[in-house]
Amino acid sequence: MKTELSGQGPTGVDVGALQAELDELRARLAMVEAERDEYAQQNAELFVLQQVFSTINSTLEINDILSMVLRGVVEALKFKRVILFDVIENGVIIRRLEGDLNGQVLHALDPREYRSDSTLQDVAHGDLQLAYGSATDPDKPLEDTRGAYCIAPLVARDIVRGMLYADDPPGEEITENQLRVVLDFASQAAIAVENARLYDETRRLLEETQRLAHTDSLTGIPNRRALHDLLERELHTSERYDTPFAFVILDLDDLKKINDSGGHSLGDLALKRFAQVLKKNARKGDIIARYAGDEFVVVMAQSDREQAKRGVERIMAALRRNGLASSIGVAMFPTDGTDGQTLFFSADEALYQAKQAGKNAYRFYDRSIAGKSSHGDASA
Repeated sequence: MKTELSGQGPTGVDVGALQAELDELRARLAMVEAERDEYAQQNAELFVLQQVFSTINSTLEINDILSMVLRGVVEALKFKRVILFDVIENGVIIRRLEGDLNGQVLHALDPREYRSDSTLQDVAHGDLQLAYGSATDPDKPLEDTRGAYCIAPLVARDIVRGMLYADDPPGEEITENQLRVVLDFASQAAIAVENARLYDETRRLLEETQRLAHTDSLTGIPNRRALHDLLERELHTSERYDTPFAFVILDLDDLKKINDSGGHSLGDLALKRFAQVLKKNARKGDIIARYAGDEFVVVMAQSDREQAKRGVERIMAALRRNGLASSIGVAMFPTDGTDGQTLFFSADEALYQAKQAGKNAYRFYDRSIAGKSSHGDASA
């Protein structure tokens, strides 16, 4: 209860002066309390900001980073809605994520839900470093803009990568401190997103480099290096589950004649067609690779001798339909070898037998014939 003083006191003290001094003290106290509340709010905002920055710098997953930024803005500034827009090539804007006071961050239902003739365009094109206004503005960003709004760009390498939009603040207007914090969030998020983008790009390039290193440039199928890795995996699986498989070497017959008659371009075309036939006729789980020159390898997983025979005959028939011929040698795991080197030697011996038989034929490895000479007579 406020007491008003007036007149002179019994000792001659000026009561009016005391009242004025008391009012001044009360005003100063109210100002100090307001400053205290403001500092407390700023400390809370900075605490959330620090937590978010610490967390986003610990991950390189872009969606995780963006979700944490949206939650941080909501928690620190109490905006009822926060939206993240992507800015892609040629300044195209995509509405990506949305966050609310419940802490939920969801993908936008409609990526194009915004006004094309709004301040969003100015921020996306780098014409504005910060935009703010109200739902009554003619250039408001959304048809359903709620109360006051602000937009801060996510800028990395002088390129606007996205925009942070917030509206429906706890007060009627957005304060200068709130704008500063939104800009801080946008700035740090831009750095984290750029790091994540560079990481994804580097990872993609590494994966592409590895793929190219394991792919035959002419035919597009796995090369000798890839065959080594894939065969090791198949050996491990077959040993573990005690299942046989067939190691098949195929040689494109008369490649030299093809090159001599039509040039190397025709020979390359024949090799490409050969590889396509193998891909089309291989079963799911089989391995196909170009070993070297005109030699190809097919590893028929989980196949016994009879299944391997049917598979080879299917391939030979498909090659004939494409005007191609092949000499083929087959070695069986584990009877003809339990490692890649032995299997290759055994299949190569069988391939020689097929060539000796007049080409366009296949042979299974026969230990008894191979033992008589380095390359013995043909055996069916």
